[in-house]
Amino acid sequence: MSLPRPARPALRRVPTRTIGAVSASVIALPLGAAAAQAASVPVPQPSRSLPSALDVAPPYQGGFRCLSENQPGPVAFAKLLEQTYGKHAYGILRGCDQEHGEGRALDWMLDARKADELEVGNTLTRWLSAKDSQGRPGAMARRFGINYMIWNRKIWKAWAPDKGWAAYSGSSPHTDHIHISFTWDGAYALNSWWTGRARTDYLTGPMKTGGTESLDRYVSTTLRRGSTGAAVRALQGAIGGLSVDGSFGPATEARVKTYQGSKGLPRTGVADRAVWDALRGASSGSSGSGSGSGSGSASGSSGSASAADIDRYASTTLRRGARGEAVRVLQRAVGGIAVDGSFGPATEARVKSYQGSKGLPRTGVVDRAVWDALAGRSSGGSGASSSAHPLAKYSGVTLRLWSRGEAVKALQKAVGGLAVDGSFGPRTQSRVVAWQKSVGLAADGVVDAKDWKALMAGGSGGGASSGASSASSGSAGSVGSGTGSSTSSYASTTLRRGSAGAAVRAFQQAAGGLTVDGRFGPRTETRVESIQRANGLRVTGVVDARTWTVVLARSAPLSAHYDTVLKRGARGETVRVLQRALGITADGSFGPQTQAAVKAAQKRARIAQTGVVARVTWKAIERQM
Repeated sequence: MSLPRPARPALRRVPTRTIGAVSASVIALPLGAAAAQAASVPVPQPSRSLPSALDVAPPYQGGFRCLSENQPGPVAFAKLLEQTYGKHAYGILRGCDQEHGEGRALDWMLDARKADELEVGNTLTRWLSAKDSQGRPGAMARRFGINYMIWNRKIWKAWAPDKGWAAYSGSSPHTDHIHISFTWDGAYALNSWWTGRARTDYLTGPMKTGGTESLDRYVSTTLRRGSTGAAVRALQGAIGGLSVDGSFGPATEARVKTYQGSKGLPRTGVADRAVWDALRGASSGSSGSGSGSGSGSASGSSGSASAADIDRYASTTLRRGARGEAVRVLQRAVGGIAVDGSFGPATEARVKSYQGSKGLPRTGVVDRAVWDALAGRSSGGSGASSSAHPLAKYSGVTLRLWSRGEAVKALQKAVGGLAVDGSFGPRTQSRVVAWQKSVGLAADGVVDAKDWKALMAGGSGGGASSGASSASSGSAGSVGSGTGSSTSSYASTTLRRGSAGAAVRAFQQAAGGLTVDGRFGPRTETRVESIQRANGLRVTGVVDARTWTVVLARSAPLSAHYDTVLKRGARGETVRVLQRALGITADGSFGPQTQAAVKAAQKRARIAQTGVVARVTWKAIERQM
């Protein structure tokens, strides 16, 4: 399947551009915009014979982990593009930002407003998505393990190639770069372009210990010499020092024996539950408080978290479903549970028990009060006493899409409802626009001096402290919507500007979008008025019984409604629950506005945009709350 390689266009040098944390010192771009015809723009050439069979096309593989390195597939693809088109700025890893956060999405910088760069971008993307000589669409994309592409307001999906290039209306039009998201096979360069062999099955997560959650699905699988397949590849990738070929041969057996010896396990050469648990960093014991015989990714045993570790995550709210290093720190600090980085039922039960022992509300949600207790501190209102507002030092900083750093973390804390990861991605931009609208500023998604001033005037306390990133997968990091009997116990408490204490903290946490500091200031009052206005209540800024009812209903889990199907024309209390979860006026009538909001939520979740709410959509909306 070799293709002729036309002469490469002349190159010119232009100044540096940066994407994410990656910059190119020089970018070389083709010249001759108007004169370039499709036939004169080269396409990458294979270095080996390609098989007639095509690689399997996995379904959509969305990103939700926070990994720490570029995956080899996108790196190799970027180098291939450089060989074909010359040097361009590109970016791969971006902290906790969907597939970028897993190191398997490539942003390759081209400007669609320039004819020569538009020609290159169109040639490349259409070559990847085109039919081959056998009429198979997206053949080249499948040979690279590409999951989807976005370029110049269009999106192409490898799992639905017959739909071709469709209109894309996300927050970024992708006119200044091509976004290429890779499957996990593509992330590890396992597809036929690189290996000469077509993939017949596919990975569903990372093979390395940086993403141990991908090993969870194999804990009940016993592997031995002669075993083959995805479970063997996961084992080989996690244990290290092996070729990841999916074949359990003598070398894999020897490596398993060595690993077992290093963990004090019987040297059988058979990968059983004890081996998987060690690789996952979990306790292998079946009784309660195992001490964790884990790998380095879960260093330390239960109860051994340092004060520095706890302080680093003191502003991070964790709840059931969260994953990552912050969860591991919690598990080590609270003790008595496996240190596996997954906030499941056992962790939730242990947190509730710990909260009870410290006289805290037994919510199962880890907030600042829990972190303070773990650190041996009193959690009574840690307000900053300095005369200068903590956001003042950022007042001269302008932030916009793709900005990074401590100022972004401070912003994310101040506006609330976001993972505090220091990366100004589309979610942060969307949250900023919503906040700007709520306070009457120009809703441009750009944060400049006037926005900082409004944030400071609104009493956003938080500032830019250590700014730990959220460890939850896909959930907001620093503020949450905690629920439970402890919160509802305050439902008869009237709160107004100047109120302080546990009831205010409970309201702030349940309402979301606020710093949970226990002080009812201007920002909390504005949030109350916004909730009252959206739900047809009298706008007083005072939290009364009706306001508590609305907030508690909105913050409650949606699982009770999973089996309820709602569509246009439906009416009643369940529709109000849906509308509150969507953040729209809760009038109990499923009309055009509700249908549009449902379709928008389905689009964000990349599921069918039917406007009908059933189990999958309920779950998607709950994840977005």
